[in-house]
Amino acid sequence: MNRAKMTDAIECERLVLFPYTAENLSLFNSDLPAFERAFGVTYRGEELDHLLTSFLKRLEKEIAEDPEHYLFFTEFLIVLKESDRIVGSIDFKYPPRNGVTEVGYGLNPAYSGHGYMTEALSAFLAFGKTLGIKTVLADTKPDNVKSQNVLKRCGFRFLREDGDLWWEKDLTEPTPERSRHV
Repeated sequence: MNRAKMTDAIECERLVLFPYTAENLSLFNSDLPAFERAFGVTYRGEELDHLLTSFLKRLEKEIAEDPEHYLFFTEFLIVLKESDRIVGSIDFKYPPRNGVTEVGYGLNPAYSGHGYMTEALSAFLAFGKTLGIKTVLADTKPDNVKSQNVLKRCGFRFLREDGDLWWEKDLTEPTPERSRHV
């Protein structure tokens, strides 16, 4: 893994989270093998189906249009330190409004059940707190019990149901810091 190239990376016990920038996302979108060589990683994340590839192409344009705030809406790739495999991603969905934003995440199902997403989300929330975020929202489908359990383990509380289940985490409450921003 080439950490020196991973601008604004977040490191935790077993993972490194690093964000797409305009440059590295352009490379990912145009030449995945070259991206993997440049960063010393292997992509094993969420399936690169039409929806995800369309989203990543849109994201490339959004990052270019607002480079100052890109950390609030770019995807952070989740990389396993032991194997240099990208296994998922996590993101804030928009810059905070009055200190509030929303988080989203995804993991290749082959890597679920190992606590990776709980570790990634905990580190990501600590990072968000350093950016001035006060409250983080998340939504899950009613049948997505794995995601609900991740949120509960990370201190989210159930907020409401509107077809989806909504959760909230107050980052102003004290929590142990388990990550460091590199």
